[in-house]
Amino acid sequence: MARQPRDHRLETREARTRLAPRKEPYWRQIVPGTFLGYYRGARGSAWLVRQREGDGYRAQRLGTPDDQAAADGAVVLSYAQAVRLATTTQLEARTARPKHYGDGQTLDAVMADYFDSHLAGKGSETISRQSYRLHAGALGPKLITALSADTLRKWHRAIASRAPTNRGKVMPFDPADPEQARARKATANRVLSIVKAGLNFAWRNETLPAELPTFWQKVEPFELGDDPPPRMLERGEITRLLNAAPVDLRDLLTAALMTGGRYSEIRRLQVRDYSPDHSTVRIYQSKTGKTLLQPLTAEGVAFFDRVTAGKAPTAPIFTKADGEPWGQSDANKPVRAAVEAARLDDVSFKTTRATYGKLLLLATKDLEMVAKALGHSDSRVTRKHYAQYLPNEVAKAVAKMPRLGVMVGEKVSRIDGKKRRAG
Repeated sequence: MARQPRDHRLETREARTRLAPRKEPYWRQIVPGTFLGYYRGARGSAWLVRQREGDGYRAQRLGTPDDQAAADGAVVLSYAQAVRLATTTQLEARTARPKHYGDGQTLDAVMADYFDSHLAGKGSETISRQSYRLHAGALGPKLITALSADTLRKWHRAIASRAPTNRGKVMPFDPADPEQARARKATANRVLSIVKAGLNFAWRNETLPAELPTFWQKVEPFELGDDPPPRMLERGEITRLLNAAPVDLRDLLTAALMTGGRYSEIRRLQVRDYSPDHSTVRIYQSKTGKTLLQPLTAEGVAFFDRVTAGKAPTAPIFTKADGEPWGQSDANKPVRAAVEAARLDDVSFKTTRATYGKLLLLATKDLEMVAKALGHSDSRVTRKHYAQYLPNEVAKAVAKMPRLGVMVGEKVSRIDGKKRRAG
């Protein structure tokens, strides 16, 4: 008859850490004929179950001990959970158990499901995938059960402290510069929001371990204060930019200025999206999934008449000079070159959308109308960015205040040399 193995203390992490690494597991009998095993190797550990079969034993892996990560009852098991599983496992069925970093639920797996199931086909999918891939680092391969609010906070702070990169090249970064520091914190906040959205999606769909606390909800983004208003072009700057752009890019920019559409939306427009009878362009908003029927001015109608003339209904309205469709990043370099040639600062393709909103607000003085034209869910974002162009009601009220009777001498003048008026 086979010799019964000696029992070992396996109940606590402390007791298990005192065991020396070795090839043979440490065994403890749970019920007659069934043993719980603890394997401690140089690189990892595992729970096993061993049952008597004839004159010998058959063994099988149960899961990963909670030596480093919190137990979830599925991949990572506490001693009590391992005991319960060992007593109910029938080794004849040979049911495979998940491994710690092989079959377990890592953050990478949770985010991949979020991108594939929730963001697939949406305008934010590509940038969200790229941002997560760039910043996830060592956090991605970790088990969800090994993460905590403190782990996520440290990762969040680390992103803000690192220098930005561009195509793999580290860019100059001065953390003492308030603008640069704010930009890095804004980046860290965006990546954090992506990860929290992925975890919330998994939690709502009940794909996370039932015992897992919603630790990520405790992690707050950095306080950034008010966002600076977006760059908007003056009329003279619009002319300079369009004159500096090559013909194919000029048409793209003009369409964006006529409709307020994003680059990804403009480049995908087909001839059938333009309705000359109704003077509208149908824009499929990549960010929100909404469809806008954007009215055009007489100038806009004339422009779209020209760029769609003689083309098939399913043909793209805008193509590059070589006849190929515009790709997602194809306009980046031409826009930078046109901006430099026009001697403009802080201008990108996105500036055309903000400029459209500004011009519409100046024409209508109606924030709700601008919000509808831009496809905003409500006017809060619109008010935040464009309220500066509305008539200043506070200034009007202050102008009605009574005089205080304060006399200012005629000799007092501004620093620029302009004399102040008395009283």
